[in-house]
Amino acid sequence: MINHFILNSDLFVQRWYPAGRAAILCLFFGVLTAAAWTDGKTRTIPDKLVLAVLGVSLFSIPLFPEIGLPDRLFGMCSASLLLLVLTLCVPGAFGGGDIKLMAACGGFLGWRYSLLALGIAVFLGAAYGSWLLFIKKADRKTRIAFGPFLCAGMAAAVLWGDPMISIFF
Repeated sequence: MINHFILNSDLFVQRWYPAGRAAILCLFFGVLTAAAWTDGKTRTIPDKLVLAVLGVSLFSIPLFPEIGLPDRLFGMCSASLLLLVLTLCVPGAFGGGDIKLMAACGGFLGWRYSLLALGIAVFLGAAYGSWLLFIKKADRKTRIAFGPFLCAGMAAAVLWGDPMISIFF
């Protein structure tokens, strides 16, 4: 995703297209940072941050044409529906903010990167939870904020998604 630059022969596009993509990525990472920090401190992800990610997703459509609209729409549903189903099966497994954040970010990432981000987040969250159990700072009933792991997974998917997807798929 970050590695692809589509340049037109038009000088304006050559000059401003990469800058627009970089600005969108900075905004996306900034909102992810705010969401991770807020969830880590308060165990909530404010709707304002979810709406900010949704806005970044909408502005990214013309700047990241390699992620088509069907991929984006399916990305909004794929990972977030998995979280929702798990939450319905195991009440309290994930919060509503986690589900909404994953849906909004799916609009930016597309379905492949969205599922990759969720997989990374689950791995990181499980590793952290296992570490807490190992050092006896938590028990099996301890609840941890999952938003920081989701944000880390999404950032990793943006930065290293292409090689990871080519390895696994």
